[in-house]
Amino acid sequence: MKFWDREKEKKWLKHYLLTEPNAILFVYGPKSSGKTTLLMKVVEELSQKDLKVYWYDLRGKVISGYEDVLRVFFREKGWGKRVLDGISKVLKIDMNFFELDGRELLKVVNKELDAFEIMEGRLSEDKSDGKRPVIVFDELQKLKDIYLNGGSQRPLIKELFNFFVRLTKVLHLSHVIVMTSDTFFIEQVYFDSTLENTSRYYLVDYFDDDTAKDILISEGLTESEAEKVVEISGGVPWILREVIKSEEPSEVVNDLYKQTRSKMIELVGFDEKYMSILKALIDGKDLYGVKDEAVKELVEREILFMDPVEGEIRFQTKMHERAAKELLGVV
Repeated sequence: MKFWDREKEKKWLKHYLLTEPNAILFVYGPKSSGKTTLLMKVVEELSQKDLKVYWYDLRGKVISGYEDVLRVFFREKGWGKRVLDGISKVLKIDMNFFELDGRELLKVVNKELDAFEIMEGRLSEDKSDGKRPVIVFDELQKLKDIYLNGGSQRPLIKELFNFFVRLTKVLHLSHVIVMTSDTFFIEQVYFDSTLENTSRYYLVDYFDDDTAKDILISEGLTESEAEKVVEISGGVPWILREVIKSEEPSEVVNDLYKQTRSKMIELVGFDEKYMSILKALIDGKDLYGVKDEAVKELVEREILFMDPVEGEIRFQTKMHERAAKELLGVV
């Protein structure tokens, strides 16, 4: 299926990547808003600009300790070249890893060599060769419970961010992009005084209703079908794709809504502590800054979305809002 243009977002990200590195960039947004797809498209379209991209997707990775992290960042020379070439061809972007020979890799794992020094050296070589280094981490928050020495020693994530600040703010050597849908992770970073003036934040949200409707019509739906779908689902990219693949758009979106409603009933039930939060949102109350544990639980369960930068707490999707209204008897 073709890429649906996000001209505003693409323009912003392209300009950012072609400027001198000076800050860590956090690309955040609700789950399935299209962050990864968007950034891959931007990198593909900048393929003639000598970008050298190191892309680390931590989703689906089993990471229980520091050694696991190192084996994600580094690869033994010659490892999986055909695999990487295959991925590059499918994604249309050049995939890179920090490569080491077997002995070097063992020394890094045993902490006889400094992993950050090696990465910095390779990035310096890239820049000397006329490349624009870019490091991308997809769902980096998976490392927030990893410690350098186990137990209660230094958190790896803090050391990583210190390193990222050096690469961007201090040396202007490489862009570092962190993509995440974990908004509590963003909040933690946003209010971390050590990262003040070293980070930028860019929200990749769902399509607005008008854009979603135009997409559906361009893919063959009638105007009335498109309006019905958008009324129920809004502009969630993966829902739009499911609808477009079907011969019965209304049936698909209704089935997806029923699944959302059933999941909400299962997760929320009719617990008063949750129902009061949902009612407050429906009544238009501003919940930003509310530290109620129930709000946090609803965000973690992906019923609500919290934007710590823009100062907003809202329903994750239109479907969640509709389901909440049904539960509260206001539909």
